[in-house]
Amino acid sequence: MREQALNDARTLVYKTNAGVMSTISNNLRGYPFGSVTPYMCDEQGRVYFFISDIAQHTKNLKHDSRMSLTVFDATDSGDQNEHGRVTLVGDGSIVPSEQAHTLLDNYISLYPEAASYRNAHDFQLWQLDVVRVRYIGGFGKIFWLEQIEWQGEAKNWDESQQQSMINHMNEDHQDAMSLILMQHYNVADNTPIMSGLLPTGFYIQSQKRNYFINFKTQCNSPLEVRKALVELTNQARNNLANTEETV
Repeated sequence: MREQALNDARTLVYKTNAGVMSTISNNLRGYPFGSVTPYMCDEQGRVYFFISDIAQHTKNLKHDSRMSLTVFDATDSGDQNEHGRVTLVGDGSIVPSEQAHTLLDNYISLYPEAASYRNAHDFQLWQLDVVRVRYIGGFGKIFWLEQIEWQGEAKNWDESQQQSMINHMNEDHQDAMSLILMQHYNVADNTPIMSGLLPTGFYIQSQKRNYFINFKTQCNSPLEVRKALVELTNQARNNLANTEETV
C-alpha cells in the first residue's frame, strides 16, 4: 500500500503543470507566503522553477531556503477532499550554472513561453531538494513519505540520447502519439509533440498543455523506452479498433 502511495504521489506531481510554492515571508516575518508557479520534476524527484529575482518568493528564498510545493488533482465538481494532493517539503537553491543550461533546455521544452525569459538577467533556475513528502490520496489514504523513498535513480541515458529519442518521435511518430493522447486523455490532436521523457513515462504537448503518460514499468535503457512506446501505441490502436467495432 505504501509503494502504491509513492507511485500515485509521483504520478500526480508529473501530471500536474503548476503548484503552490510556499516560502517563509521576509517582509511579514514568520508568516507563510504562497504563490502559483509552473515547475518541472526530474526522475530523481528534484523539482525545478524558473523564477525572477524580483518575485516575492525568490526574495524570501534568498533569506530562508525552507519551502514547499503543493500540487493537487483539481476537480470541477464534487468534494475536492476526495482527490489526491501532494506537498513536497524541502530546501530551495539556485542551480549551478554548469547544470542549468541543459535543465533549462528541458524546462523550455515543457514550457516554450519561458524561452523569452532565458536572456533576462533577473531569471534563474532554482531547485527544490525534497526532505519529506506528505501525500493524501483521499479519505483514509494519508502518508508521510521519507526522503530516501522519494528519491529516484538517475536515468541510464545521457541528454544527447534523450534528445535523439524525442526528435525521432516528433519526426516519425506523431500519428502514434495522437492515438496515445486520445486513449489516455480523450484529446484529439493530429500534430502533438513529445516534450519530455523520463524513465517512468513521457510528456505529450498538445494545444499548449503537457500530458504525462506512464510507462507500464520503469525503463532502464533507450531500447526499453522504444519497447514501452511500441506497447503503448499498440494498446491505443487496439482500443481504437474496439471502439470502432462497437459503434
